[in-house]
Amino acid sequence: MEPNIQIAEQSMRGGYYRPDAFVQKKRLLLILKTGVAGVFATLGPLGEEGEAILDALTPGTELKLYRDVGNEHDVWAVSVHTTDGRKVGYLTRFKNETVARLLDYGKTITAQVDEPVPEPEDETERRRTRAYTEDYRLPISVYMEE
Repeated sequence: MEPNIQIAEQSMRGGYYRPDAFVQKKRLLLILKTGVAGVFATLGPLGEEGEAILDALTPGTELKLYRDVGNEHDVWAVSVHTTDGRKVGYLTRFKNETVARLLDYGKTITAQVDEPVPEPEDETERRRTRAYTEDYRLPISVYMEE
């Protein structure tokens, strides 16, 4: 299969070009930066398997987000999974409605693990910048494909 690039011998001035050479690449729009909630509730007491999963989630690791329609605790629940299908946790209930609506609308939503977030300096900053359900030991950025 030929790559989708323009061949150098073909002149743009003469009108010769490959129509498939100008396919727009997907763009990722940043929607949200947050921490994953319920990591330890989802993985249970961290044994060797749980520790291995968390150790594999290094900055830049891709995650998948799925709508959890049957969740009895949160009508807008969005679960966070690794690319091999293991559930890691949920988006916090204070920040998940927009992502849930986009998923319901049929948009493709992905996430990436971020660099660790520095701890707040005092309790006032913690209350101002974080929801109590967010676990910033696993920070993520949520993207929508355009």
